[in-house]
Amino acid sequence: MRVFCFYENVAYICDMKLSPEQLVRVEETLKDFICLIPRYLEVKGNDKLYDMFLSRNRNPLFDMTNTKFWETGLLSNGAKYGGGKKVKDHYIPRKIAMGFIMDTLVLNPNMSVDDFIVLCKKYASTVTLTEEEHNLVTVRAKNTGRPNYEFYSSCGIFIEGIDGLIINI
Repeated sequence: MRVFCFYENVAYICDMKLSPEQLVRVEETLKDFICLIPRYLEVKGNDKLYDMFLSRNRNPLFDMTNTKFWETGLLSNGAKYGGGKKVKDHYIPRKIAMGFIMDTLVLNPNMSVDDFIVLCKKYASTVTLTEEEHNLVTVRAKNTGRPNYEFYSSCGIFIEGIDGLIINI
């Protein structure tokens, strides 16, 4: 199986690999999400039900992507040069990422595991921030329906290379 890293909207084969257990988790998550397509289409036109759907189905995405494989390796300047605790930030919160992922699965319900990995690398990966930066961006982005990365600049967070990840999102 090929394993991909995602940078500047291009998937690259990389050395990092999923363990057999992690690969099963990815395969099972893909199957689960495909089964959810009919329900997703039912709720998509109702803002409240759509929000509830994304909220309750984001946890499998977190469970699947909670390993080093899904990290971009990008760090904020605060995390690079400052002190304090470093934390992983989903530059697209999982709830929002679920919408992007489900929209793509609707268009391609026969998606391969390889393509699903690339899709999840694009929408569900993390960057490293300081805990203080993470708290600030989380407060600013909360309940806006917008991704965290849209608030980085206004929070004084600079991440070299982030523009290459968010192009065409």
